[in-house]
Amino acid sequence: MPAASDPPRRSRGRPPDETKHAAILAAARALFFSGGLQSLSIEAVARAAQVSKVTVYAHFTDLPGLIRKVILAQRTDMTAALEGLPKTPGGLRQALIEFGLCLMDFLTGDEFLTLQRMLATQAGQQPWLGPLIYREGAEATRAKLARLLETSVEHGDLRPHDSLQAAEQLLGMWQGIQTTGLLIGGCPPPTPEVLRRRVECGVDLILSAHAPASPAEDSVSRDP
Repeated sequence: MPAASDPPRRSRGRPPDETKHAAILAAARALFFSGGLQSLSIEAVARAAQVSKVTVYAHFTDLPGLIRKVILAQRTDMTAALEGLPKTPGGLRQALIEFGLCLMDFLTGDEFLTLQRMLATQAGQQPWLGPLIYREGAEATRAKLARLLETSVEHGDLRPHDSLQAAEQLLGMWQGIQTTGLLIGGCPPPTPEVLRRRVECGVDLILSAHAPASPAEDSVSRDP
C-alpha cells in the first residue's frame, strides 16, 4: 500500500464541503478504532458517512492518507491543553495535568486497547501501518510535550534539561506497567481517582527535577 499523503491541492472552483469532510473523518475514526483496518475501507467509510467514494477520494487521496488524518485529529484533541505557554509555573503544572488526564483517558480506553491488539495481529500484513501510527501518534506527542518544556526553560520556569528525554520520562510514568496489564486483561481499568494521582505525581516529579535554582543555590554555585 502506498505511503500516506496529504490530500491534493484543489483547483479553483467549488470550495470543499467542510460538513462532508467532517462526516468522512468521523466515520473513518469510528470504523478504525472499533474494528481496525479490517473494517476500514474507502467503500465502508463512504457508506458510513453517506457520501460517494468519489467524495471520499476528493477529500483524502487514499486509505493511508485518511488514517493519517484520523490520527492527527485524535492527537490534536489530546494535546489541546499544551497549546500556548502558561503564564505562571502553576499554569504549567495545570496544563501538564490536563494533558495527562486527557491522554491517559484515551490510552486506558477500549478504543485504544482494541487498536493496539489489532496492530499486534496485523503488523506483518500491513507493515506501513505501525510506523505511521507511531510517527504521527507517540513520537509527535512526545515532541510536542518536549517543545512546551523547552519553551518553559526559555521563560525561566524550568532549568535547562534534555526536554525530549523529560517528555518521554513523563509519558512513561503516566503509563507505567498498567498498559501491559490492560492489553492482556491482567488488571482492571484504573479509576479516575487513580489516573489523577498517577498523572499529578508524574508531573510533580518532572517539575521538581527541573525546577529553576533558588537564589541560595545560585549563590552557592557561584562561590569559588
